[in-house]
Amino acid sequence: APPETEGMTFEGYGAVFGSPTRIDSWEGTFDEDIARGAFKKSLTERTPVLQFDHGRHPMVGSIPLGSFDSLREDEQGLHVQARLHDNWLVQPVRDAIAAGAISGMSFRFSVVREAWAYADGSPIRSEDALREELRRTAIEGVPDDELPIRTLKELRVPEMGPVVWPAYAETSVGIRSQVIDLGRLDDPEQRKLLARAVFIVDTAQSEETDAQQDTAPVAAVKHPPASDDAQRSTSGPVGPSVGEHPS
Repeated sequence: APPETEGMTFEGYGAVFGSPTRIDSWEGTFDEDIARGAFKKSLTERTPVLQFDHGRHPMVGSIPLGSFDSLREDEQGLHVQARLHDNWLVQPVRDAIAAGAISGMSFRFSVVREAWAYADGSPIRSEDALREELRRTAIEGVPDDELPIRTLKELRVPEMGPVVWPAYAETSVGIRSQVIDLGRLDDPEQRKLLARAVFIVDTAQSEETDAQQDTAPVAAVKHPPASDDAQRSTSGPVGPSVGEHPS
């Protein structure tokens, strides 16, 4: 699709593996990492709801932004792709992502399996030992290189999406131009995208022809400008990442 066409595809990383994030919560202070495979079982059981700011925005609320087309783990993390709804309520969120003002994602989760370790990598084997270690970080304070490590091994994820203040520092989100699949023109969305692309190209060619004419103008039907909601697709920079805390 031409770069001028409106981007309707939401794409980015909802979680990044092997990138420990500092968590400072009521539990204590620790470094948290997401293990490869943490999402595998959950995503086969239930597709998360795509929401903005965990459904807390005063205008958008819990209304889904769209629906996920793809949720898959790769070497980097959890890659997501979704189709955003084309309506006035979602438009401000799309605009903010396209402009780079919103560049990160987050997800709500509950922990199914996790592992805790001391800073040297040795496992914390009991609840009492874990409580004592977290109490020590909360009350006494410890150097950064002595903080315990939490590894999230299996998660349930009911919801994820773009957020203004993500908890992790490595997730990303962007909007790109939708690719028109000529083999799926029986799909109304594909026909709509093709019609929009043809309209934009036709408008551009008409304006170029008008500008180059040396003869007296002839009465003609003028093409209207491109739709107000047309936007140049951009790819959001890597930004803060995932996670709703406390989990």
